[in-house]
Amino acid sequence: MAHDPFNTPADRIRGVLKYWKAGLAIAAVLVVLTERNLIARENKDHLVSGEVERIDTANGKPRATVRLGEAQEAVVVLPSGTPCHAGSKIRLVRHDNVSQHSFRPADPPCAG
Repeated sequence: MAHDPFNTPADRIRGVLKYWKAGLAIAAVLVVLTERNLIARENKDHLVSGEVERIDTANGKPRATVRLGEAQEAVVVLPSGTPCHAGSKIRLVRHDNVSQHSFRPADPPCAG
């Protein structure tokens, strides 16, 4: 059997490298999908504390604006009959995933 002169290690490496743009495009698509939270979800819940700034009503449900630190605020819908008022301490559950986080009241959110 004759030896193929174009089957050297350098030729095989060149054959793989000519498709580098396709590999780069696939990697870019995976990064975008991961960033948009379409794959590789990491759902985590944390208990955080804050202070109620004000309570108002929207669509017949009480809702509280909560200060969670110096630079962060959250608006959460409170369950009916919650003894929260402006200035009271409140506990929230922070739900994190890859690209965003949301808040909901803990059970019970405010101490009487």
